[in-house]
Amino acid sequence: MDTLRADHLPAYGYRGVRTPAIDALAADSILFVNAYSNVPLTLPSHAVLLTGLLPYENGVRDNAGFRLSPAHPTLAGFLRSHSSAAGAAVSSFVLRGDRGLAAGFDSWDDSMPANPTRERAGVDSATVLQRWAVLVKDRPLFLFLHLYEPHSPYSPPEPFRSRYASSPYDGEIAAADAAVGSFVGFLKRAGLYDRAVLIFVSDHGEGLGDHGEEEHGVFLYREALRVPILLKKPGSRGAGRRISAPVSLLDVVPTVLSLLSIPVPASLHGLSLTSVAEAGAPANRRIYSESLYPRLNLGWSDLASLTEARYHYIRAPRPELYDLAADPGERNDLAPGSPAPLRGMKAALEAMRRPFALPEASSPEELKKLAALGYVHPSPNTAPETPLPDPKDKIESLAALRQLDRLYRAGRYGEAVLVARTLVAREPPFLSAWIMLSDSLARTGRPADAIATLRQGIARAPEGISKDQLSEAYGNLSLLFKERHDLARQEQALREAFERGVASEPMIRDLAGLLRESDRSAEAAALFRSLGDRPMPRKPR
Repeated sequence: MDTLRADHLPAYGYRGVRTPAIDALAADSILFVNAYSNVPLTLPSHAVLLTGLLPYENGVRDNAGFRLSPAHPTLAGFLRSHSSAAGAAVSSFVLRGDRGLAAGFDSWDDSMPANPTRERAGVDSATVLQRWAVLVKDRPLFLFLHLYEPHSPYSPPEPFRSRYASSPYDGEIAAADAAVGSFVGFLKRAGLYDRAVLIFVSDHGEGLGDHGEEEHGVFLYREALRVPILLKKPGSRGAGRRISAPVSLLDVVPTVLSLLSIPVPASLHGLSLTSVAEAGAPANRRIYSESLYPRLNLGWSDLASLTEARYHYIRAPRPELYDLAADPGERNDLAPGSPAPLRGMKAALEAMRRPFALPEASSPEELKKLAALGYVHPSPNTAPETPLPDPKDKIESLAALRQLDRLYRAGRYGEAVLVARTLVAREPPFLSAWIMLSDSLARTGRPADAIATLRQGIARAPEGISKDQLSEAYGNLSLLFKERHDLARQEQALREAFERGVASEPMIRDLAGLLRESDRSAEAAALFRSLGDRPMPRKPR
């Protein structure tokens, strides 16, 4: 269940939502009290879940610009090699099959409804997976069901919308619980439940305003990292036990392989949850987590952390240390006193080889779909810069950017202008804010202001910014000049984009067309050849 904080489940002591299906599953399971995500982002977290490798090992570091390499086998691949049929149904565009996670699966259903959120209802995904399972019921089964509720935008269906009107996040948890009930009910009717291994888990938590982050991706505080893990063994062996030792998503693959007596590859350094339940975890066990999202998408410092049984250390420009026993909400930072746990965990993290990785280019369409799910990419900046800002000092800007994005996508352009002006004054490198400000000005009848704004935004874009966003900015600028019949300045904008290497194919064709119209056919032909030696269209008579 995507984006589920452990402390928002009744099984973990929460009383704000009813989850009868998950409660029933928990009663048959071993519950891990202190389970953690290794990265608070959907795609890289699922890469950890399905490979048993940390993000810097499997190469998937963010939702955009990364995909899992075939060199890293998935749990499905391990199980298929032992005669299991592997099927999956996922509920979000983020986990589409071309991101590499489908490797090893016989079926990976990522069909999405035609809606702007690119999200499928969990009950529909459960139904899809059930239908596939019936077709291969005579073979051992590995079934992977992904429920996107309660990921933002929070919009639970009825009756949960009305029932949880004051807390739509909890309403989405309740809606997803219904999908859990549907799926578990199918397993019971098919005679599979009692003899099955079931693992219920989340990929990461949700900020909900704690420490200033509404959603997830930037910070590594406990609300974003602590997730539920329930392990139901065949015959519900060990049901009702609560294990406090620290575990993580890294442990899921070794758990399944060991339960099925399949050798665990030496490259996997997670622990079997069964062995942790029986013998405990090593006293010095530390769970690694990271987020490159602030650096790759916001121009801020990336973060990394280590969590052990008592302490949580966060590496940041201003490091942090929390005593989880005395301060589970992480409000009292002990780092300024430089205690011994801080020094030891800092040294351990510095000793780890964690190479930085650059993303591949993402299409504007992909970034827009991710933005609809709350993953904003205002000014991707991969150029080295030291020192980078501490996300703690910038989180209010991210909240303003998300507010701007919501207003802009809702067509509330007058309000968007007000928010955008304040934001670009505070964060000049946020090119996407300049783009939304410019378009909002144009849509409210101020094209000259829109042009000046876009020019200013392009000039303030940081070195190393994504070519995708520069291309969008220049494309919008070209269109504004075209609408004003200012062909000379349109040509200037398109030529500048071409010289900077950010002109898309349609932009190059527009530039070639302007050159052809002004009897500069040789230059136009050269541009068309740059598109792949396509023949130059004839000039209209």
